[in-house]
Amino acid sequence: MILQQLILSVLIVGLVSCQSGKNKIVISGTIKGENPGKIEYTNPINGTCNWWFTKSIEPDSLGNFKINIKSDIPLFLKLRTTYKKQGTIIVEPGKQYKLIFDTSKEKNVLSVTDESSVIQKAYGKFPNPFHIQDGAREFLRDSLASRIKNTIEQRKTREIAEIEKHFSQNTISEDVFNLIKTDRECYYDAVLATTAWIKKMMEMQGRKNSFNPDFEQLWYDAFRPALFKKPEIINTQWFNFYTECYIYFQEYKNGNFTKDKLEELRNLDNTITYRVEKSKEYLPAEFCENYLAHYLYEKCFQKKYEKELIGLFNDFKTNYPESEYNFYISPLIDEIVKFHKTADLDFHENIHFVDEYENINTLSELAGTFTEGKIYVDVWATWCGPCKAEFEHKEELKRMLNKYNIPVLYISIDREKNSERWKNMIKHYELEGYHVRANKELAEELRKIFDKNGSLSIPWYILIDAEGTILNKRASRPSNLSALEKEINEK
Repeated sequence: MILQQLILSVLIVGLVSCQSGKNKIVISGTIKGENPGKIEYTNPINGTCNWWFTKSIEPDSLGNFKINIKSDIPLFLKLRTTYKKQGTIIVEPGKQYKLIFDTSKEKNVLSVTDESSVIQKAYGKFPNPFHIQDGAREFLRDSLASRIKNTIEQRKTREIAEIEKHFSQNTISEDVFNLIKTDRECYYDAVLATTAWIKKMMEMQGRKNSFNPDFEQLWYDAFRPALFKKPEIINTQWFNFYTECYIYFQEYKNGNFTKDKLEELRNLDNTITYRVEKSKEYLPAEFCENYLAHYLYEKCFQKKYEKELIGLFNDFKTNYPESEYNFYISPLIDEIVKFHKTADLDFHENIHFVDEYENINTLSELAGTFTEGKIYVDVWATWCGPCKAEFEHKEELKRMLNKYNIPVLYISIDREKNSERWKNMIKHYELEGYHVRANKELAEELRKIFDKNGSLSIPWYILIDAEGTILNKRASRPSNLSALEKEINEK
């Protein structure tokens, strides 16, 4: 009996070991060039490939690193050292991969050196933009929907034929073939849908003939049939873009994608809740966890601190209590909770609002509220992520400006309806200095100052004097204090 139990235990251990080996993926890499100290890679939750959800690894002193992943299906995996230095590889269960990450290059930083290099290079030649709108941009000036569709169909057919050639030569498995084929279908259908969607938005903004019946048909064609019948769609790089386009399309079909409807939605306090409910209504249930996690994370990451996100995330956790996504979203929700607790507190004594700022129409008028000297102006908005990222350097900025007796003037270009959020955000980030929310006239003048064509990009920093004279129209950011201090001393 004891012998039988021992034999059974050995068999079980052997079986488990064999199974764990089958779903193990090992990626061995070497850094060529400067060692970045850290490499991020997409965490394939449910087989997805999404930059919102990452893990990281530190190369050793020689630049070597190893990534171990478990999966029962082929995956796309993205790796990066910086925003610009990134690459994509295709991996499948039970295999090992060798790659070189060349940080000295500006493009094509990732190269695979194992036997899979043929398919990796083939896929690497296909369009792989950072955002789907980058892929659609070349078609936005074209007024012929039929020409756009034909161009995209030709490209898609050519790329799929290239993958079919490798499949027929047995250089890739059927699972890898299906993954890449679905990826190409998903990408090009998303490009078609995005082009039609943007054309519709252009029409709503007053550009006549942007969205004619042919572009409406193009939108319909992009989702006929929808790719949701293919389980591999979740594992493509374009799943979230495609899904988002599909939700817009369904809203259009149901009469909710009009200028009046969208404006009405923007004025509601539960726009995110509306979108979540529509996602559940339009999408197959098996795709909701992945898309909703992406959507909630993205909204939290924008740091507008909408209170409704707290309840929506609680619902998500109830529906998906074991979801790996909860680990990533939870800290962002904690920050939102903290933000709303801060909103109940008083303003810090060193936070000042310029008297009657609502009636100040020009930068000169605004500068005149200061007695003398130079003023460092920070033009920002509550919806601007890079603006808020610069607030991390506010303490160093304050110490440096205090040496020269220079105050900070924060000008928000938020709309009046966001006035409460603007003030709460000032509290949350403890922005000591002077504050103004630009009225329509001041905002218009700022656009003219920034660019004669009327555009404005933020965050934007200006150095002026108390008479309103612009000393430096493009002053350096708080994150570049050494350059800013040099500019101050030059004026």
